[in-house]
Amino acid sequence: MISAADILAARILVVDDDLDALRTLEQSLTSAGYSTLTCTTDPRRVAALHAEHDFDAILLDVLMPGMDGFEVMEALKPGERGGYLPVLALTAEPGHRTQALRYGAKDFLRKPFDPEELLLRVRNLVEVRLLYKDAASAVSIDRAVAAA
Repeated sequence: MISAADILAARILVVDDDLDALRTLEQSLTSAGYSTLTCTTDPRRVAALHAEHDFDAILLDVLMPGMDGFEVMEALKPGERGGYLPVLALTAEPGHRTQALRYGAKDFLRKPFDPEELLLRVRNLVEVRLLYKDAASAVSIDRAVAAA
């Protein structure tokens, strides 16, 4: 069973080139009790950061200079070890929402966002990620027992 403490301890990466938006997202999450946050304004660092920290969720701005959110999602695919990485795409452009889902985002949030909606969506995505990891772990244990 996934507890509220498990959800709040999830490793979350927040990516936005707008420093004010990044701070607002970070403040919303920390005020809600999330304790393991990493933030960056540089989308080119996301894949390496994820490889190092194995994030449970990534909040990703779609429109960024140098490398947009779609390119970031493509760069994440080869390194996804857990098989299910919840990316919450953040965008003000209506057409980008469905495109983000096609590129692998599990959900999206319209900018400017409602803080309560942000927290609900993050909680739901993290819960699914943790359930997925628990299920994958149980399957690995079952396979090890069967092989013994």
